[in-house]
Amino acid sequence: MTLRWSALFALLILLMQGVAGPELARALQTWQTMGLSMLAILSAVWALGTVLRNHSLMDIAYPLTPWLATMIAWWHAGMDPSATTLALLIALGLWAWRLALYLSVRYLPHGEEARYAKWRARGGASWWWRSYFQIYLTQGVIVWVWCLPLAFALQVRSEPGLWGGLAAAAWLIGQIFEVGGDWQMHRFRRDPSRKGQVMDSGLWAWCRHPNYFGEAMTWLAWGLLALAAPMGWVGLPAVVFVFWFMNRGSALSMTERYMLKTKPGYADYMDRTPAFFPRPPRARP
Repeated sequence: MTLRWSALFALLILLMQGVAGPELARALQTWQTMGLSMLAILSAVWALGTVLRNHSLMDIAYPLTPWLATMIAWWHAGMDPSATTLALLIALGLWAWRLALYLSVRYLPHGEEARYAKWRARGGASWWWRSYFQIYLTQGVIVWVWCLPLAFALQVRSEPGLWGGLAAAAWLIGQIFEVGGDWQMHRFRRDPSRKGQVMDSGLWAWCRHPNYFGEAMTWLAWGLLALAAPMGWVGLPAVVFVFWFMNRGSALSMTERYMLKTKPGYADYMDRTPAFFPRPPRARP
């Protein structure tokens, strides 16, 4: 369902080119270049994952693909390296490489992630080609839709003013929650005495998925910067999609069902801690 709606949204945006003015057409052309770049990148990652029998590479490629596609689109369009563009590319790169390195450390030493391994077992002999559509193309289309604000943000040539300040604030909040949440969880998992316990301190006391919230806030930053460009509001539905996906449409519900089965204290944690949007911790009864 998520893929279907993503593809429909992408089609509607592409059809806008037929009636778009020059500024909107330029941004949509940039977005098309990003999409073709992402297709090539993820096809190469699929080939490598097929050879290595490890499609966890998709999770590692997820943050790097938008960054690399944005760099390619910027270079292809021959845009001048304005201060705003350089700040965007640096902020995007810091997010992408930090997350990719974190996921590499988390997944690569342990082989293929359980979700992909289960799909491989079910897929049988045809899995080598079905994996391209089920994993790479599906996630690629979704992330391409998310990248629409980036195509507009690249069009900002002058001082972004208020929108630039709001974008910087959203990016900083996002990184505090995502990087901080990942670091706290990494330390928690490395402590043998914590095995079987629920991580409910630090940022994880503010919400049950601070990394997901931080991820959404990071994508919000690109959407806010896009508003400084002509017609940048066209990218806002993609930001709404990111928030919906991180809160409702991702693996959040599946993770929570698993945690309820395996962690005795998780039901109590759910009662006193919001799932996605953070709030100050409540005192235990």
